[in-house]
Amino acid sequence: MEIFSLGQKVRTARIHRRLSQRRLSAQADVSLSWLARFENEEIMEPSMHRVLRVLHVLGLDMRLTVHRPRPTFEDIRQQNDDADESEIYKLLSWM
Repeated sequence: MEIFSLGQKVRTARIHRRLSQRRLSAQADVSLSWLARFENEEIMEPSMHRVLRVLHVLGLDMRLTVHRPRPTFEDIRQQNDDADESEIYKLLSWM
C-alpha cells in the first residue's frame, strides 16, 4: 500500500467502526478539516504524528516492510539455469 491510499483505508476503517469524522478528529486530536482532506487524499505529505494518532484511535497500526525489487528477466533466467545445473549434478552423482 502506498501512503497516498492511506486516507481511503482510514475512511473505510472509520465507517466500519461507525465513527463520524467529527468524533474521530476529536478523539485523535486533529482538526476536522485535516481529517476530511486526509481521507479525500488532498494532503500529499501528511504529518506522521497526526496519522499515527488517527490510526491509534481506529485500533490500526502502520508497519514498515522491506520490499525487494522485482527480478529482472535476466535474474529469472539465471535462477532457472542454476536450477537446471543443480538437477544435472544430482543425476550425475546418482550414476
